[in-house]
Amino acid sequence: MIMSMTEKAGNTLALIPDSGYSRSEYTGGKRTHGISWRCGLSHMNRQGELSPTLYYPVLGQEGSEKQAGDSVRFGFRVSMTDKGWYEAHKHAVYDIYSLGNFLALKHTTLPLYKRMEAIWDYILDDSLSFWRTAAYKGLTIGAQDYLGGVVEADRDAMKNSDIGASWMLASMTGDPRLTEDRLPYMRNFKLMQQAPAGDPNHGAAMGQYYLWKKQKFVEEWGDHIEPIGITYYTLMDLGNILLFERNDSLLRSSFRAGAERLLSLQQADGGFAVAYGKHDGKPLFTDLKDLRPTFYGFVVAYKLLGERKYLDAAVRGADWFARNAVDKGAFTGVCGDARLINDFATGQAVQALLDMHGLTGEARYRDAALRTARMYATSIYTHPTPGDREIEYKGRKMQEWQISQVGLCFEHGGCAGSAVKSGPILLTSHCGMFVRLYEETADRLFLDLARAAATAREAHLAPDTHMATYYWSQFDRGPGPFPHHAWWQLGWIADYVFAEAEMRSGRRISFPRGFMTPKVGPQRIFGFEPGTVYDEQANPIMVKGLFDADNTDIEILSALTTDRNRLFLILMNSTPRPQHTALTVHPAAIAGRRIGTASADDPATGRKITPGGDGAFGITLPGYGIQTLKFDLEQ
Repeated sequence: MIMSMTEKAGNTLALIPDSGYSRSEYTGGKRTHGISWRCGLSHMNRQGELSPTLYYPVLGQEGSEKQAGDSVRFGFRVSMTDKGWYEAHKHAVYDIYSLGNFLALKHTTLPLYKRMEAIWDYILDDSLSFWRTAAYKGLTIGAQDYLGGVVEADRDAMKNSDIGASWMLASMTGDPRLTEDRLPYMRNFKLMQQAPAGDPNHGAAMGQYYLWKKQKFVEEWGDHIEPIGITYYTLMDLGNILLFERNDSLLRSSFRAGAERLLSLQQADGGFAVAYGKHDGKPLFTDLKDLRPTFYGFVVAYKLLGERKYLDAAVRGADWFARNAVDKGAFTGVCGDARLINDFATGQAVQALLDMHGLTGEARYRDAALRTARMYATSIYTHPTPGDREIEYKGRKMQEWQISQVGLCFEHGGCAGSAVKSGPILLTSHCGMFVRLYEETADRLFLDLARAAATAREAHLAPDTHMATYYWSQFDRGPGPFPHHAWWQLGWIADYVFAEAEMRSGRRISFPRGFMTPKVGPQRIFGFEPGTVYDEQANPIMVKGLFDADNTDIEILSALTTDRNRLFLILMNSTPRPQHTALTVHPAAIAGRRIGTASADDPATGRKITPGGDGAFGITLPGYGIQTLKFDLEQ
């Protein structure tokens, strides 16, 4: 947050420090986050009254040591509006902290489609991604080693993350290393993760992690189950698999058991307890309310099972959540290691409420979703204003914008959250949803924040694998002890780039979305059934070697008609500046296919596009423009 403000009777009063009073993220080759504090903000003055308050300098920090007669200069704005706090927030973001200028500086050296290919390689490298299989109750289960802290673990924890993205990648690539060597064992992990019939917790996920030495499933920081854990690791995960594996009767049976278990834990008013002891069934964390989108599990259950009781439970849950969380601006999170401080689950709540609006048509859910989205937008870093100043860190010279925090979200906030020490995270699950919110509302802030987060983030990629770090403060460390984050990275990137294609094409390009992924935010998968590309049924694909392009500021996505007779290449400019690329297509990379004619069609306009003498297509795109090429294929 870059300002202090209060709202009363429809009027907002805000104090906003001028640009330049935030600390720079790097000074003298050193990272300053969590060390240097140049400006303090409070909603309460020193008399204990609610009033926007700024402090400069911060005692004990830079510039605070003064001698008699010294002066202090501090520039700030007093802003008043009757248009609401959110408009005051946007005034600061754009008019003072110049978000648009940051976007104009960006230049991508590794487009997101190349990052998805790098993640594909990383995931299938057992030594890098720490893939492990283990025997459990007669089945072979598979996941990745987790080297962070887990109760009872002896460096033997295993974890899966974005299950939907796993099946999505297999659908887009057809890679047998996924379909044969990964997915069957991940499926078994999900089946065994659930408490079996006869267990008092039947239907609940017994923990995110499997300890292969002790042969048991555990939670991260306690011996308990959480209703939102059922929503996550039973209903959302199994629900996404079932979109691809509709005839898997064992999965469907486990899914139904989870839905029934969640139903049994819903309280009469629609809410939930935060957690229950595994062995005694008593509520835990009773000082907290479950201000999280736990009700979303019923949305998934209703969509897959079609039974009215789940829709009724979703309505009770969503109404309770709107009254107790949205109306009060109060949210809890899903990170047990930070005692459930508000986190990315708030963004997830937006999508859950939007899905409720889609199910019921009730305007109150859309209203609650948009109010929550605006609140979550204040969790996205929009300062300090990055420029093109050269900085050096760990022996690498970069421009300031390349390593900026602007556009990124935090893992969890509050005075005890990771944001204080580690800054924001590079796992920006909200990006695709923010693009869709822009479509819904025409509110430019959502679109600009998505683009600020998603594009030109190469400074935070490990040089050897192109895998993103988790915390901003870790620079280019890569996944470190959290290799499963690769799946989440793939999921949010795919959700974002295809959301851009859908939005820019006016929905002439569109693919059905599945359910959210557990824990990290509102990203959603696709690939389980065909979508449309300019009125033709098609599936998104990833094929290495399908094309070459000489401009890294242009994203290129691929789709193939269901009869495999037409190939679509979707080109998108990632900058506000015009861009040109020379595109060479190699359709023989698709097994058994070649181009029928050398020219391509533009399905948006109907005109023919012919290659140059070198066989390359010269494509020029305006700022944030889109161009689709359609090729007829033959066997």
